[in-house]
Amino acid sequence: MVFAMPVKTPSQGYWRLAAWCLITMPAMVATAHPHMWVDLESRIVLRDDASPASIHQEWLFDDFFSTALIEEAGLHPDGVGAGIQQQITEIMVNLEPYDYFNVIKRGNEALPLALVGDVTAGIRENRVWMDFTVAIESHVDLAAQNFSYAIFDPTYYIEMFHREGETITFDGDAPAGCSTEIVQPNPSADAIALSQSASLDANPDDTIGRLFAETVHVKCQ
Repeated sequence: MVFAMPVKTPSQGYWRLAAWCLITMPAMVATAHPHMWVDLESRIVLRDDASPASIHQEWLFDDFFSTALIEEAGLHPDGVGAGIQQQITEIMVNLEPYDYFNVIKRGNEALPLALVGDVTAGIRENRVWMDFTVAIESHVDLAAQNFSYAIFDPTYYIEMFHREGETITFDGDAPAGCSTEIVQPNPSADAIALSQSASLDANPDDTIGRLFAETVHVKCQ
């Protein structure tokens, strides 16, 4: 099943996705982070001049969270499709103040981004997925400048990884000699110990997620 939804303007009272999960599904709370898992797919969309225009991505939610979403969606008077649409729209509204958990960099400079186009969602083998694109609002010369991006929850409530063995591809013609690499995180023993602290739910730390995040690098020889 596939459902499409337009992008909506966020309300004044937004929360991060993790808070939305805690409020709507308190049974998910555990004793250590992460509490949710997302399988990622992403690709780099290029302009005609070979500069990156956007990052297109799909998030596939874990079985437990998907089951909760589907059960809640089934209560919608217009059916599961309308219920999924409503919930995914709420998730995207709540993610907007946090750049949809995306950090896109030119060298060491974080670049501004914006959601473009529609958000598509659906159910695949009893798991909910959503598909969307974030536009890069600055020019990057891949042949001359370092370019990277990471998709992660800053509080590490949600663990987000590309599928094992996945290769990040270009949508468009990349400069000659350009390739991509997914660099895996290497958290310290102290970071791992902190992630296992139950106090993180009461006192979220928005620096810990970066320590457990993959980073996609573009390298041009």
